Amino acid sequence: MEKALVSIIIPTFNRKAVVDRAIKSVIGQTYPHWELHIVDDGSTDGTWMDVLSKLPSWKGKLTSFGRQQKSIQVHQTEHRGVSGARNFGMEKANGEWIAFLDSDDEWFPEKLSKQMEFHKSNPEFSFSQTKEVWNKKGNLMEPKGKYRKLSGWFLKESLDICMVTSSSFLAHKPTLEQVGRFRTELPICEDYDLWNRILLSGHGIGLLSENLMVRYGGHDNQLSNQYDAQERFRLYSLLLTREELKENGDWNSLPETSQNLMTDAIQSRFSTMIQGRTKRGKDSRWIQELFEIFLAGKSIEKKDLLTLLDHSLF
Repeated sequence: MEKALVSIIIPTFNRKAVVDRAIKSVIGQTYPHWELHIVDDGSTDGTWMDVLSKLPSWKGKLTSFGRQQKSIQVHQTEHRGVSGARNFGMEKANGEWIAFLDSDDEWFPEKLSKQMEFHKSNPEFSFSQTKEVWNKKGNLMEPKGKYRKLSGWFLKESLDICMVTSSSFLAHKPTLEQVGRFRTELPICEDYDLWNRILLSGHGIGLLSENLMVRYGGHDNQLSNQYDAQERFRLYSLLLTREELKENGDWNSLPETSQNLMTDAIQSRFSTMIQGRTKRGKDSRWIQELFEIFLAGKSIEKKDLLTLLDHSLF
C-alpha cells in the first residue's frame, strides 16, 4: 500500500556544528516516503555553505522504491526567526503530513514509521507527538513530573507550560492549516502558542508512549536562554488568542471549561508579572493597566499587546 508523503522541516540558524546530526537522523528513517526541507534562516557561521557541500553525499545515501520517494531540498532565507523558517518550510511542503525537527535534536530511526502507524490506527487524531530522552550536556534523562508527556486533550496543563516538543510533533497538514501557522513576532514560546490554539480548536494531540527522539539542551545558544521575563511571551500569546477568538465570534462557542481555563491562565500570568516587577523595583503600572482592561472585559488593542514583546521594557 502506498504510504502518505511526510514533509519534514528543519529550521536552522548558526547551528553548523550540530545540524548534520539532525539531517542524518532523517536520512536514517525507516519510513520510505518523505521529503526534507532544510531552511537556513540567514545563518552567519557558514551553515549554508557547509550544508550545500554535504548535500551530494546525503542524497547519495537515499534509496527509493517505486512510488516511495525520498528527497532533500535546501532553502536559504533572510533571518526571520524560527517561526518564519518553519512557516516557509510549510509553504514549500508537498506532503499530506508535516513533521518538524529542530536542528539541535535527532530522531530514532523508527520515529516516523511508528508515528504514521499510530495515526493509521488512531484516525481520530490529526496531531501527535512521541516520548523523548533529554540530553543535557551528556546526561540522559526522561521528563518527569509536570514535564511528562500527556495524550489527548490537555488544555489545562498546556496553558501552564509547553507540553509538546516541536521535534516530536507530527501534523495532518490540511488540519494544521485550518488552525494556523507559527506567529512570527514571537521569538520564543511560538510552539506553546500553536499547541494551545490546536487544543482550543477542539483537537486532541496523541502520544506514542515510546522514546523516539533525543532532545538536546543546556547549550549556550538556546533561544530560551536569550530573553528575560519569558512569561511575557506566554501572556502575549494567551491575550492575542483570546482577542482573535472574540473577534471571530468563536469565544462564546468555546466550552465553558476552556473559557475558564484561559481566563484563569491569563489572570495568573498578569499577577506573576506584576508581583515580580514590583519586587525588583521595576515599573509595573503599564502592565497593571493592561490587566485592568482585561478584567473589565474590554478588548486590548494589538499595539498595546505588542508592548509585552518590547525588550527595552524588560
